[in-house]
Amino acid sequence: MDLQNFHLVSYRGAEFGDVLSLIQLQNSYISQIYKLVYILNSDLAVSGNSEFREFMVHFNIFAQHQAGSEGFSKAMEVLQVFHYVLLEKLLDSLVLAAAEQLELSAIHLEGISRDKRLRGNPQVLLLNQSINLLEETQLKIMESLEALVVGCREKHLQN
Repeated sequence: MDLQNFHLVSYRGAEFGDVLSLIQLQNSYISQIYKLVYILNSDLAVSGNSEFREFMVHFNIFAQHQAGSEGFSKAMEVLQVFHYVLLEKLLDSLVLAAAEQLELSAIHLEGISRDKRLRGNPQVLLLNQSINLLEETQLKIMESLEALVVGCREKHLQN
């Protein structure tokens, strides 16, 4: 590995650690959501709902993009290396596609909440809350990474 293009930037270490913590939190949310989905699949009223099926399609695509994202998987292995190219990889196309799929899954989950038979289902309510937390975390990760990319570009241009 050619290290001449990598710079250790200790003053950004805490910020990068915060992003990694958010990514770990996001993975925890994804795991919790899949547990809820497993329970909801046994409820025929929910699993037979077309909005729930659409939610599952988009959420599964989101999870696949997220798991397959080069940036997020690499970021978990890297703690102190800051270079704007690496940070840009954190915002690769799969991350953006994952965010789009998460948004689509949330839209379909809202459709489930409008179904009179399902809106009071505690598992559906918990799933809705979990998706909202996941969306907030995803947004915070992307905002933090964008700020780090800008900061590293400025630092790189100064050097």
